[in-house]
Amino acid sequence: MTNAIRFALIATAGLAMTACAADSYNAGSGSSGMRQASSAAESACMVKVNNNYGGNVRSVNVVSSEFSQANSEVIVEAVGVRGGSTSERWRCLVSNDGIVQDLSVVQ
Repeated sequence: MTNAIRFALIATAGLAMTACAADSYNAGSGSSGMRQASSAAESACMVKVNNNYGGNVRSVNVVSSEFSQANSEVIVEAVGVRGGSTSERWRCLVSNDGIVQDLSVVQ
């Protein structure tokens, strides 16, 4: 099985588990850690970041997401990049149907 297919299956399973816990996850007060973008937007960003590393990221996790009518913002953390334990955060602007418009590293 190719890395891209394996990652897609893992991302899909993760999103399914996220959907089950979404109500309790979003129940906190304040905007830190809130997830408001569509699952299609979040998934597209995770896939785009993983593809940026040739599919060799140990894990990609959504840190936060913010819904917007134009493009939602999704912040993800890639863990295990460049063959080590290095982590990098990425900012993704993505349409709510999953088309990535902009992707950049944030520090």
